[in-house]
Amino acid sequence: MTTQKLEIRLNANGVAAPAQRAAWQCNEIVAFCLEAIKESDLTERPQITSPSMAYRFDGPDLPAGERLVVYENWLLSKGFHELARGVRETLEEARVFIELVRFQATEMTWGEFQDYLAALRERVGRLPFPALLGEVNVRLTSPMDFADEFMSFQKVRNCMEHRAGIVGPPDVGPEQRLTLKLPRLKMFYNNPAGEEVELVAGTVIDTHQHTGIAEILIKRDTRSKSYALGETVSFTAAEFNEFAFACYLFGSDVASKLPILLPAERP
Repeated sequence: MTTQKLEIRLNANGVAAPAQRAAWQCNEIVAFCLEAIKESDLTERPQITSPSMAYRFDGPDLPAGERLVVYENWLLSKGFHELARGVRETLEEARVFIELVRFQATEMTWGEFQDYLAALRERVGRLPFPALLGEVNVRLTSPMDFADEFMSFQKVRNCMEHRAGIVGPPDVGPEQRLTLKLPRLKMFYNNPAGEEVELVAGTVIDTHQHTGIAEILIKRDTRSKSYALGETVSFTAAEFNEFAFACYLFGSDVASKLPILLPAERP
C-alpha cells in the first residue's frame, strides 16, 4: 500500500466568511425590500398569480399603515435570524479550525480522516451557543473583544425564536430586562465644553470660536437597547444596519485571533 502525505491548508478568511457574508447579504436585501415595500400599494393584500391554481388565505383586512408595520417587522426579524445564523456558523468554523491546528499527524486513510472531520463537525454543531462561544474563546490567541455582546445577541435571538419576540422570564436577568449590546462605530466631535456630540443627519457642529473648526473623530462604541419583561422586541432599519456591521466586526475579530502553526512546528 502506497503512503502519501496529506497537507491540510487552513484559511482564516473561511472562518470569518459566514458572519461577514450574512452581514452584507442581510443588510443589502433588507434595505432593498424595505424600500420596495414603501413604494408599493399596501391598501390591499398582494395576490399570487399562478398559471394553474393559487390558494387564498383569510386574514385581517389591515389598513396600509398597519400592513407596512407588519411587513417591516417580519423582514427585520428574518434578517436578525440570518445574522445570528452567520455568527453561529463562524464560531463552528473557528472551533473546527482550532482542532485541526492541534491535529496530530498520524497514519490514516483518507476515509478515516473524513470520518474524523465529520464527527468533529457533528459534535461542534450540537454545542449550545454559550458552550461553543466558550470553547472557541479559551483557545484563541487572545479573548474575543465582543464575547459578552454576542451572548446578548444570542439571547435576543432565542427570545424571537421561541417566544415570538415577547420577552419572557427565561430572557431576563436580575433587573428583569433583556439587554442587547453590540459594537458599532461612533462619529463625534468635542464641543467647546469638552462633551462628545455624536454626528447624525442634521447635527449642527458648534465650532470652537478661536479656530472656527471642530475635529471629527471616530471610535468603537457599544450600543445598548433594553426590553422589559412582557415587551416585544423591535428595532429600526438603522439599528439593523448597525447589527449587521457588528456581525462583520465579530467575524474579523475571531479570524484575527485564531492560532496558527509556525513553519518550525509543522509536522
